[in-house]
Amino acid sequence: MVTTEHINPRLIRLIKAIGTETLTRRGICGNMELRARKNLWDKYMIPAMALGYVRMLYPESPNTPDQAYLLTQKGLEIFNTLKENNMINL
Repeated sequence: MVTTEHINPRLIRLIKAIGTETLTRRGICGNMELRARKNLWDKYMIPAMALGYVRMLYPESPNTPDQAYLLTQKGLEIFNTLKENNMINL
């Protein structure tokens, strides 16, 4: 089991928001109740992708209007740990 105690709370919030889904930025913002997509991108997505927790569905076309995001295996391990510890409301 993966430990979550040293993971940034913003990253945990993002992982909970994406879960096992494939979501657009708008969908992630909705799940996180964020109004500004720029905040999502700068404060959540860029760090999460740099650390390997989130990936693009279409990495070869980052600006496609159909772009969506999903958790990597590393992100799913954190998500499953949160779920096992009843830290996610499903």
